Amino acid sequence: MRNASSGLAETQYHQLLEGRFYLANIRIEAEISMFIAQTGMNSSQALNEELQKFFYISHLDGYEVKDHKNRRRGMVLFQIFKDYKAHFERYLEWRRKLFPDSGKLFPLIGREGTRQERRFNGARIKLICQELGIPYVPPRTLRNTRINWLLRKSADPELTADLAQHTTETLLTVYALPSLQRAMVETVCFWSKADPHLVRTESVAPGDCTGTPKPVEDMPDEAPKPDCIKAAGCLWCQNHRDVDSFDHIWALASFKHLKAIELSKARTPITDKSVPPSQSAIDRINDKLRWYEQSNETRRDWVSEAQARIEEGDWHPNFAYDILELEGEA
Repeated sequence: MRNASSGLAETQYHQLLEGRFYLANIRIEAEISMFIAQTGMNSSQALNEELQKFFYISHLDGYEVKDHKNRRRGMVLFQIFKDYKAHFERYLEWRRKLFPDSGKLFPLIGREGTRQERRFNGARIKLICQELGIPYVPPRTLRNTRINWLLRKSADPELTADLAQHTTETLLTVYALPSLQRAMVETVCFWSKADPHLVRTESVAPGDCTGTPKPVEDMPDEAPKPDCIKAAGCLWCQNHRDVDSFDHIWALASFKHLKAIELSKARTPITDKSVPPSQSAIDRINDKLRWYEQSNETRRDWVSEAQARIEEGDWHPNFAYDILELEGEA
């Protein structure tokens, strides 16, 4: 029996390939698998696809492929990714040399009279995969992987459904699989909006604020309680956050200098049993600056620069006016 689109009988293909038709079938089976992974076609569609002079039109991250005769107004035959085009063209050149009279894009050689789709079941490639100890991926899995990759990449179910030639409902109920990557992205997006520690506002003291005033557990009795009014109170607030920047360290050093001036003007006698609030603030800021200084070289340089500016009378803008006012009262 002759193939109506080829003009050569199956036995003639056997003769032309001199007994090496099994190798040709293996190559074609591998090409079918790659084609299905690229286009999302099912096996039956791919096996019955006709060989044409294809015309490529750039589209998204690849190409829309049309028949060259109807390239302007003709329908899109299939879509491929741009990296696959060169390989597909090499296959077409090889295929035209071996099967010049066949009209099939994937002319598998089989018994005369058998339908094209019965000639492909992946058995040849599966056997080779078993011998090599690697997993065999069937066409159905390839199609499903492509669909889920598109869904993850685009995050657009409607676009993915259109590319996969499905309805959005079918895509989401039948083909879409749980994705660790999507779950991670959605989790990050959720907590970037919901986590109070990431949604910061400017605090009264140097730094940021993430919530309502809440004193730390080891807060000294003489320290001012947090109330979002007194800057010193922020130093013992659980919701206060230091900022990893030179500007923040400069502000801390300037605030410490302001408290030192206040302490020098305090009229309350200093005894062994009483510590002025200003002294508590200075001690707290010293602890913070000491941590920055000991953490790494960059932060140590920030602390040194901030202290040098204070000695030169170059204070942070947030506290310069208050310092000048207090010093003017001296």
